[in-house]
Amino acid sequence: MFAKLDEKDMAILELLQKDCSKSKKWIAKRLSLPLTTVHNRISKLEKEGIISAYKAQLDWKKLGYDISAFIQITVEYDTKNYSQEDTAKKIRALHGVESVSIVAGTTDIITKVRTKDTEALNDFLLNHLRKIEGIDKTTSIVVLKEFQ
Repeated sequence: MFAKLDEKDMAILELLQKDCSKSKKWIAKRLSLPLTTVHNRISKLEKEGIISAYKAQLDWKKLGYDISAFIQITVEYDTKNYSQEDTAKKIRALHGVESVSIVAGTTDIITKVRTKDTEALNDFLLNHLRKIEGIDKTTSIVVLKEFQ
């Protein structure tokens, strides 16, 4: 069971989500807390698994990945030995896939992909994604602008 989080914990988590490269000293100053308090609270949050990783936020355009798209996936339920979770894991293993979520609603899985251009997105859809067993239909939504 996790310890109850208070306003200080939530404020620390919010700052770390915005920019995890900030130092504990910077966070302590920003929140008007002692450095040891911030250090101990972050350590507790890590130990309890509330903070599970620190990640770099990449500028995908500078890396040459100009297209970002969400793909709604409908699965074929009458496929023998079908496992929606196995299908999602196979999708996640494809190059360019940023996230995969099993969802409720009119689609079964939503994935976010990044590709260099629309030709690469087309190749991803036709030659990789749609070849995974259990996938019936896909609908692509190309992102025009992202806010991070």
